[in-house]
Amino acid sequence: MKVLFISAGDYKYGAPRSMFELMITLRALYKVEPVLLTKKRTPMNDQCDKLGIENYSFWYRDIMSGSAYKNPLLNLMKHCFKYMLYLYGGITMHYIESVGINFNDIDIIHTNLNRNDIGGFISRKYCIPHICHLREHVVGDYHVCIYKPKINKYMDSIADIFVAISHSVKDAWVKIGLPEDKIRIIYNGLDSGRYVNKKLNDSSIIRIVMTGHIQPNKGQEQLIKALSLLDEKYLKRLHVDLWGEAYSDYKAYLLRIIKKYNLGNVVNFCGYCNDIPQKLSEYDIGVICSKAEGFGRVTVEYMFAGLAVIASDTGANPEIIQNEENGLLYSYGDERHLAEQIKKYIDDTNLIKMYGKKAAESAQSKYNIAKCAENIYQLYEELLKN
Repeated sequence: MKVLFISAGDYKYGAPRSMFELMITLRALYKVEPVLLTKKRTPMNDQCDKLGIENYSFWYRDIMSGSAYKNPLLNLMKHCFKYMLYLYGGITMHYIESVGINFNDIDIIHTNLNRNDIGGFISRKYCIPHICHLREHVVGDYHVCIYKPKINKYMDSIADIFVAISHSVKDAWVKIGLPEDKIRIIYNGLDSGRYVNKKLNDSSIIRIVMTGHIQPNKGQEQLIKALSLLDEKYLKRLHVDLWGEAYSDYKAYLLRIIKKYNLGNVVNFCGYCNDIPQKLSEYDIGVICSKAEGFGRVTVEYMFAGLAVIASDTGANPEIIQNEENGLLYSYGDERHLAEQIKKYIDDTNLIKMYGKKAAESAQSKYNIAKCAENIYQLYEELLKN
């Protein structure tokens, strides 16, 4: 079985990384022969070269795009520019043959993200079955702007089946008119072997980590403001690291808040790290404050590493974290509630051990890459059979 995987976004972000791990696992366990198409040359193409995986780069358009600048004018400017690229991409997609892929050998097209439609174009032109991953809620999510009119009918017309990465994502797409019977829920899977299951640090200092893109919808502001509500006796026991690439205007805003509340000795910006799984072993608590995670790869990474999790009660987080069973949830936007949840862990470090252990067990049983690959492969077989 030969599958054309169409990526989107930079490899440093969750969606393409999830796809790459899935692609490699399908190749190893089910002898799927992957072919990768990226929008531009990325480190993922280099990895494919090393592994002997056929791969190509071809610029294609986005039919929707997000923007998370703090400044509304910057968001508007970005979307205007992206819309012009969308119009241009409607022309360039007709030259897809120039990339050199033998589409007659492709059995299935698997588009990794709902933001592009080149997979649908190829599918209709060459009559190849097409699966599209739904990884975002879209409506109200990360200032996403949709450029294609009647997006629900259009997407329904270019894909045979959709894979939603959570019930939360599926419900959002059904709400805007995508047929429910064409959507299957398959949670992302991660390679658990990359994570070192940690033990609570012996030090009296409790180390908190928050990873992911540093931008407003990820909620770093909420964590910082929650810390400002803690008494000095709590702050003296905390060390907080923020890992991730940052929107410059948002980082400047956060630095002003940190200065305002004299948290410079507590909160640190650490930049982008390409090996977060190894880094997580240095921490005790993982925090996620996102507005609406479609799945929450970061959340599951914390869990595999055995960290005690605090997550916002939005998006797919409540599907993954059961409050006071394998972690803690807080009411999104309520910094005081978040501060109270942090205090719970500081006041009783046994909770860190207990919830960290339960989180790791839950991740192993539900979100391992082998389970995800098995479900996807069964979907491939079903699609080909039909």
